[in-house]
Amino acid sequence: MSKHNENIKFSFRKPSKQLDDFVHIYWVHKNLSDKADDLTIFPDSFFKLIFLYQNGKLIAYFMTGLWTSEMEFRTPPNTTLYGIKFKILAPEYIFQNEIASILQSHKDLLPDFLSGGELEFSDLDDFVQQIESLLLERLSRTKKRIKAHKLQLSQLLYAIGGNITAEEVSKQINWSNRQINRYLNKYLGISLKSYLNIQKCFSSYFHIRDGKFFPTNEYFDQPHFIREVKKHTGKTPKELYQNQNDRFIQLKFIQRK
Repeated sequence: MSKHNENIKFSFRKPSKQLDDFVHIYWVHKNLSDKADDLTIFPDSFFKLIFLYQNGKLIAYFMTGLWTSEMEFRTPPNTTLYGIKFKILAPEYIFQNEIASILQSHKDLLPDFLSGGELEFSDLDDFVQQIESLLLERLSRTKKRIKAHKLQLSQLLYAIGGNITAEEVSKQINWSNRQINRYLNKYLGISLKSYLNIQKCFSSYFHIRDGKFFPTNEYFDQPHFIREVKKHTGKTPKELYQNQNDRFIQLKFIQRK
């Protein structure tokens, strides 16, 4: 194991059943080094809420939009990052707001947003317990009832993982492609086809991590596979594999639901 890996600690928790349609995972990422840690993070089809602590104090609190290509991220020395990955229903039904305006970007949050500045926790389990309580409270205050076709869309997308066409999605949930695109563009800032492409690329990370550089069922052929991976990550599959212990350490820690 590289020294880089020795200085990084990562663990995650799955959401409760009540929040499974809104949250992918909760996680904690610790940089135990005395040096800043520079990482390249790739699109994974989720938007995030992130808390960054140093010496027990909250030094950064922000929300990201969806990422469509690689992003550079620096964790300061001796810091702990707690995060939540949200699914496509969360903007409308938990936050009652779009995240389309922060596509491929982020927004700094005030301490009173989701009571983030008031939270005190000692570990990931404590973090999850408090965050779930706040999210469930928000969800209970939502007057909207989740429409069946929106729920079906979300559940289908995360069950298939991008291995489906936009037209097939529309047929399976009996919701027109035009209406799906309108919904996703309104809340996420992205079309269904683009979202599926991100999911396909994310699914390929698991193969790349194992040293498999040939295309899976999601891609037409080898050139298509390499082209799509490079489009979203800036690197070829082989380059990602060779550097997964360094800047591309995300490949080591990604988890299937």
